[in-house]
Amino acid sequence: MEYALRFKFKASNNEAEYEALLAGLRLAKHLGVKRIDIFSDSQLVVNQVTNNFDAKDSSMAAYLAQTRLLLKHFHYQITQVPRAANSHADALARLASAVEDKIGRKIHVELLAAPSTMVAEVCNLQQGDSWITPIYKFLAHGTLPNDKVQAKQIRYKSARYLIINDQLYKRSFTLPYLRCLTPAEAEIVLREIHEGVCGDHAGSRSLAHKTFRQGYYWPTLHQDAIRISRSCDKCQRYATIPHSPPEPLTPMISPWPFAQWGLDLIGPMPAGKGKVRYAIVAVDYFTKWAEVEPLATITEGKIEDFVWKNILCRFGIPNAIVTDNGRQFDNKKFKMFCSKFNINLCFASPAHPQSNGQVEAVNKIIKRTLKTSLDKAKGCWPEFVPQVLWSYRTSYRTSTGETPFSLAFGTEAVVPVELEQATYRIQNYIQSENDKQLTLNLDLVEEHRNQAHLRNVAYKQRISNYYDSRVKPRSFKVGDWVLKKRLLCDRVPSEGTLSPNWDGPFEVVGISRPGSYKLRSSDGKTLGHPWNADHLKYYYK
Repeated sequence: MEYALRFKFKASNNEAEYEALLAGLRLAKHLGVKRIDIFSDSQLVVNQVTNNFDAKDSSMAAYLAQTRLLLKHFHYQITQVPRAANSHADALARLASAVEDKIGRKIHVELLAAPSTMVAEVCNLQQGDSWITPIYKFLAHGTLPNDKVQAKQIRYKSARYLIINDQLYKRSFTLPYLRCLTPAEAEIVLREIHEGVCGDHAGSRSLAHKTFRQGYYWPTLHQDAIRISRSCDKCQRYATIPHSPPEPLTPMISPWPFAQWGLDLIGPMPAGKGKVRYAIVAVDYFTKWAEVEPLATITEGKIEDFVWKNILCRFGIPNAIVTDNGRQFDNKKFKMFCSKFNINLCFASPAHPQSNGQVEAVNKIIKRTLKTSLDKAKGCWPEFVPQVLWSYRTSYRTSTGETPFSLAFGTEAVVPVELEQATYRIQNYIQSENDKQLTLNLDLVEEHRNQAHLRNVAYKQRISNYYDSRVKPRSFKVGDWVLKKRLLCDRVPSEGTLSPNWDGPFEVVGISRPGSYKLRSSDGKTLGHPWNADHLKYYYK
């Protein structure tokens, strides 16, 4: 008999020799052979089988052990032959690697998917009693449980069931009969209907309804449908992204003027004078005072210089600075700069600009004002920045009920329109009286700021009440597994609109603040920054 092997795994020459020997022994055992003569041109295999060589390699030792188990069934003799005397076997080996249509019909080729040393362990399982058993026993044999309450329940339930060809069925309102399934059978049927050839990954209620319509029944069908659809990996990865906020709003309020600043960048914009294309923006959380500086390039040094000149040298050392996770802020040099002045450098959650919402709001105002002021002369935007800033600083802010200028300096600035159409203070200007009034304003500025602070707190509370009314709680604890929203930059272009909406799963390893979580990937890598709950959803395993 001519017999050849083809491997679907990588094998060394010695492993291939052992595979050929094992295949021949298995075939001989199947045919009932009792005595066998073995000829091989492998010096290693022959001498290991005859105990002349030791099998020091773990792979060879495993093959040798398998060979000796099979040899126990035979009276055998193994002999080493020269390669020239084994040419017919070598020809079969080469033929096995040829394409299938070139192999003669009389030559049997076996395809090995895995090495023979990988022995599959098979456990014999016996189906135990299920919810079907007592009903079936009563209908088939009239047997009832010894417990009177259980016997009464079985007798009552059995009226809705019948046995057809030794199979239990339930009478139904939607179909004539529903086949009753054991828990193991129900699991197979549910998964096939949910994700099989004709499956559409339907939701739990639709899945349960479809299972009924297919003619199956068991008591926990709807609960099992919820579990299957909820824990389906594909359903979770391609699930619709929720838009309701997951956590109540946490307002950020500064306790005193110039104590907390938000930093952000605008750009790229049309190239202006000096090839500037970006602007760095800083906003004080208390007074809403803003500082802006055009930049040609975004570097750590430029950011540090801006903070030094426009914040520290003008308004003193702040308590905290809030930024996004850009490399221009999240770097060793800027962290050391903030640490030098004992400034708390806080980072917003990735892809969650609401965490630094104050500066984001000012960015919108600056960009909108630049657009309306410049019209078509977009390249002149750097020259218009001071004008835009003046307009912003002297404009009433809804949150405080005051202008940033008045909260910063205690009095309102004189604007150009007051010179064209003179106001009362311009018409009645007296130098000596003006100095007294300015001094009085400085004495009253603390009360002025306290009132603005109270208005700001009340305003934030109104915003929080509206925001919280739309909250659908979605919080997590350490040890939970979550999926992370796939951002636009993470999507694979070739997948187009078929790209999954979620990545992961990730394990929650810490809570940095309410609604912000530290994550670790399944391969043990901790993500650099905490992620907001708005970008997360629970992962059911």
